[in-house]
Amino acid sequence: MPSGVISHQAPGLLIKIKYPSKFDGTALCLSTLVPDLNVLIDPFLSFSFRNLTHSLLGLIIYTIPLTIILAIIFCRNISPFMAKIAKRDNVIYKPLKYFGVDEWDNLKKKKYNKRFFIISSYSALIGGLTHLLLDLPAHEYVELFYPIILQNPDFLLYSIIDFGPITIGSMQIERNLTVYQLIWMIETLITFVIALYLLRYIKKRNLISKWYEDR
Repeated sequence: MPSGVISHQAPGLLIKIKYPSKFDGTALCLSTLVPDLNVLIDPFLSFSFRNLTHSLLGLIIYTIPLTIILAIIFCRNISPFMAKIAKRDNVIYKPLKYFGVDEWDNLKKKKYNKRFFIISSYSALIGGLTHLLLDLPAHEYVELFYPIILQNPDFLLYSIIDFGPITIGSMQIERNLTVYQLIWMIETLITFVIALYLLRYIKKRNLISKWYEDR
């Protein structure tokens, strides 16, 4: 799977640019991150919550509702705060402005009506689905049809380079590069570059302000 932040958002950004009035960009992008939030929950559970979050079942009962909740919180509180930081005249924050974070305060204009919940729901569905599809060749197991869990084909599990195990205290870690891990690295790099390009594209054309100018 590509990294949850920036890389996974590439498909959502592309969809929003292509169909700005038909999709909610916040829901699209957040839903590509939500499946990986299992890392915050798994340590407190006796089972792998990831199996649910990375499945079609989880997409419906977990990703969509949580995305809508987070989208409201993000637009009301987080995006204005980040925009305020990005607008500061400080060299540290210039990258944020370069990629358009300074325009995120426009998200405060979002209205939480029936239309919002409908568009956000199917936007979260599409965004979450792109996450699951990108994950398919880049992981050892396929949780898509959970509670049925399948192992990826043997060629994806093939070890390209085996560095052998290392021992840290009582813990032993296997160090090897498999085909699916290599795919993860390639996907992460490519989608990371695409996402940054699209963020800059949105900034240069002042698209966020245009999308919200009539609200």
